[in-house]
Amino acid sequence: MLRRDFFVKLIDCCYREPLMKFRIMKEKGFSLYRTSNTYPFVFMVDGRIPHGGMFDRLKGLITVFAVSKALGKPFRLNWSYPFVLSKYLEPNKYDWIIDESQMNFGLLSYKNIIAYGEIVNPSRLCKKRSSETHFYYGYDSLDKVNAHFGTDYKWGELYRELFRPTTYLQRYLERYRTEIGDCYIAIHTRFMNLLGDKTETAVNPELDSDSQKNALVASAVNAIKKISSQHFGMNVLIASDSMVFIEKIKKAMPDVYIVPGTVKHIDTAGETDDSENIKMFTDYYLISGAQKVYSLWHEGMWKSAFPEYAARIGNVSFERVEF
Repeated sequence: MLRRDFFVKLIDCCYREPLMKFRIMKEKGFSLYRTSNTYPFVFMVDGRIPHGGMFDRLKGLITVFAVSKALGKPFRLNWSYPFVLSKYLEPNKYDWIIDESQMNFGLLSYKNIIAYGEIVNPSRLCKKRSSETHFYYGYDSLDKVNAHFGTDYKWGELYRELFRPTTYLQRYLERYRTEIGDCYIAIHTRFMNLLGDKTETAVNPELDSDSQKNALVASAVNAIKKISSQHFGMNVLIASDSMVFIEKIKKAMPDVYIVPGTVKHIDTAGETDDSENIKMFTDYYLISGAQKVYSLWHEGMWKSAFPEYAARIGNVSFERVEF
């Protein structure tokens, strides 16, 4: 494992990061130095490389924010792909806003850190740095950061320090919260490609037959009914990555609540429109406001981070249920 980690870092340092600098230099024009008075840590979601899904991005972002706090470094967030984050989330207690025009792209006066392959030992994230540093990362390494610096940062607390819904997003949240009520549980499923949605990269195959798909859907519906029966009198919010499943559950259980809109995976869709973004944000904020959050899992499905970390945002009890 140590040997693999060494080669991953070697590829990052000697190939991927210099290549990105070369591409950015071609894009923005050559500059050897650019002055910068703040030397911030900037977390990058700019579409120049794959970034993972919504919570992959948030996990990496929170990790780098924790490092910046431990080192006393200014933290900024450049999230422009496939949407500008500040349309939906705004600074809460910490001002993370930066425009790319304000960033340092001098060849010798900034550094890229591309560390997606360094989850086992993300030591490069924790180094003291004297130049502006642009981080590309997609994992929750908060435990490693706390161990390294002797800190006790909590994921949900860091998220809430950074973010709150914008007035634009808040209008949707208030509308849907009025519809679902104050007392509800949330149940999430991530089928990936199993039901034929084809919204993910080729991580797992589509099930071979309609009978297999129907059997999986029926088992999931029965699991939801069982969970719902344990919370008598409470509404049930369903969130899923599969529009096929959403249509099936609406027919099988008409009383469940589903936020209107279409689901897309933001790192494989190429682009998303506003309704799809609103769907994603309202899903996870409503999940964070539930009395309890469940994630259903079956062989071939994905143990999604989406409901787990949404629960952390709201400091809500989370349970993964195998069916």
